[in-house]
Parts: sequence; structure tokens; C-alpha cells
Amino acid sequence: MVSVRDYQRYARKGNTTQRGYGNDHQHELKRWFAQWKPGDPCAQCGQPMWVRWITEWRNGREYRVSMIDLGHNADRSGYIGLCHRSCNRREGAVRGNQQRRQAKRWQQARAW
Repeated sequence: MVSVRDYQRYARKGNTTQRGYGNDHQHELKRWFAQWKPGDPCAQCGQPMWVRWITEWRNGREYRVSMIDLGHNADRSGYIGLCHRSCNRREGAVRGNQQRRQAKRWQQARAW
């Protein structure tokens, strides 16, 4: 049986390399993690980051999931630093929603 989370993962466009999280990103993430100490501030919200890994159960299997992401700037040309997973994904969702809203603003509601 496929869970909702599995469906969402499959629905993403492209693999990790095509989405910009390939080999170079993984090496950069490891470099940042080597310098990280528990309690360092989040690059997004400034609150301390204490937990690096949690364990999740999906479809009867155990997975180790990182609670810290390597955030990048708005134009994806560089990294801002390590941040909470929730802060990083919230910022990306807000930016994506703003871009979609702005694109819809210029479309006509009805084809005359």
C-alpha cells in the first residue's frame, strides 16, 4: 500500500540531482554539518537547533530523518546556512505561493 507521503515523494519533479540537491549539495551539507554544534542558531529564525536526527516509521520500516536542512538564498545561487527543517520548508512554501499568486494575477478569469 502506498501512503500519502510516498505519493508526494513520487509526485516531485525529477530526481535529487535535477532538483539541485545532488552530489555537490550533499558534500556542502556534510561540510556544514562538520562545523555544527548543538545549540547553534537557525539561519532562518535564529532559535537554537538541538536535534539533528529523528527516527520515523513509514510502512513498517524505520528511517533516520534529518531535522536540519541546508538553506539557500532566494535565487539558489548560494547557501545561507543550516536551519530547522520546518523553517527552511516554510520559507520555500511561502516564496512559492507568492510566485504562484503573482503569476495568476495577470491571467484573465474568463476567456472572452
